[in-house]
Amino acid sequence: MEVSNIVLSAPLQQLKDEHVSLQEDMDLFYGITEEIEFESGPAVVELFAKLCEQVSAFTDKLRAHSKREEEGLFPMMARRLGEKDRTIEVMEFEHEKAEHHLQDFLTEANKKASTIDENDVQWITVYAVQAHATITQHFAKEEKQLFPLAENILSVDEKEELERLLQA
Repeated sequence: MEVSNIVLSAPLQQLKDEHVSLQEDMDLFYGITEEIEFESGPAVVELFAKLCEQVSAFTDKLRAHSKREEEGLFPMMARRLGEKDRTIEVMEFEHEKAEHHLQDFLTEANKKASTIDENDVQWITVYAVQAHATITQHFAKEEKQLFPLAENILSVDEKEELERLLQA
């Protein structure tokens, strides 16, 4: 049986669907990082300003999504999986890792804001590239493993509770 073909209940499907819009936003900012890599001069600083806006807006959306998983889905799954299972711990670690990359990007961009030059742009942009890679891999893992696992282990009542939490 191919696990990724499993039909997800409404709340799990909602979390999965949120990945689509987040991935689109990420691909937009990743496209800008590629342009930065191949540009030079004042264009780089202009592109970086665009990148900062995109990453900032994306970070807010991602934070809201992660919060829904961390406050709803993860605790329910952790109770079912038991203390010895590290699945949720790994997912939370990946959330933190992605958050750190995004935060490092925004912090460094703000520090250099008025004095930013091409060199600064190049090394600060690496954080956005790292965030993209981390989150892309994380989403794939959630979609192929975590959501199907949740579908199988959560009770109907838990799924209904999760749905209520996601609507709140």
